[in-house]
Amino acid sequence: MQTLRTIPAWTWGLLAAVALAGLSFVLGEFQLILASQMLIAGLFAMSLNIIMGFGGMVHFGHAAFYGLGAYTVAILAKNYNIPLWVALPLAPVVSAALGAVVGWFCVRRVRLYFSILTLAFGQILYVIVLSVAADFTGGDNGIHGIPVPEIISSARNYYLFTLLIFTLCFVALFIITKAPFVLTLRAIRENAERAQFIGVDVRRHQLTTFIIGSFFAGIAGGLMAILNRFVGPDMLFWTTSSEPILGSLMGGMFSLTGPAVGAALLLGLHLFISQYTEFWPTVLGILTIIVVLAAPTGLVGLTDDLPRAARSAE
Repeated sequence: MQTLRTIPAWTWGLLAAVALAGLSFVLGEFQLILASQMLIAGLFAMSLNIIMGFGGMVHFGHAAFYGLGAYTVAILAKNYNIPLWVALPLAPVVSAALGAVVGWFCVRRVRLYFSILTLAFGQILYVIVLSVAADFTGGDNGIHGIPVPEIISSARNYYLFTLLIFTLCFVALFIITKAPFVLTLRAIRENAERAQFIGVDVRRHQLTTFIIGSFFAGIAGGLMAILNRFVGPDMLFWTTSSEPILGSLMGGMFSLTGPAVGAALLLGLHLFISQYTEFWPTVLGILTIIVVLAAPTGLVGLTDDLPRAARSAE
């Protein structure tokens, strides 16, 4: 009989997609909106994890590309009446283009200097959206009333639409993570100097990774803009970048599914715990400490750690 570990990954993915699609027929409107937010948060976390988990580059300004994707959809759809089916695909393109520019500067520095540069560029874009280009972006008020096609205006249809986009992105990221490119990227993550010594173009690989992560962050931002029918400058603020970082830590940085699971779990816990106490940041801090100490590879990593520990104890 085929064991759970020998079942192909694509089979698990198909079963998960079918199960998630089936939820649309049993959940209420509020639960469907929350589920859509979880999918978007999961995609946002996976987009960062390509840079941070697989690439080993701690990125504090990822919200800039998430917010830029949201503003691209909002400005094109609201200000220029461009159909959503055109505006949404342009969101990741714009985010990736900015990622190419920002990444070109950032990958020339390593470790802490890289992180500080990403934070600085992210805050620069935040200030531009908030103040410098306020007449164009709506400033602190943001952009309200983003038009949404009738076909995805209901909570169920939008959830299914988000699930479809999430699934396509997941498959694309899965293919990317299995490519030889990522094996080289892991070598750079472990020892960039050694990889460069054997002839690997470290900066080119890191810049490519930065662009890929920015691309998928733009998709997540565009989806969130459509869901809320509103975008504001807070989407680009540095604190928003902490959400996918915490999700990756919670779920597991060294897997594709870990960040998505962690980000969705944090969003659900935030909503649930906030109903009973206003001290959600304290609870989040405690949870983070527990996970980091008890499960350094994340919650998803426990599926490998526990069987390994059991075998060692025999």
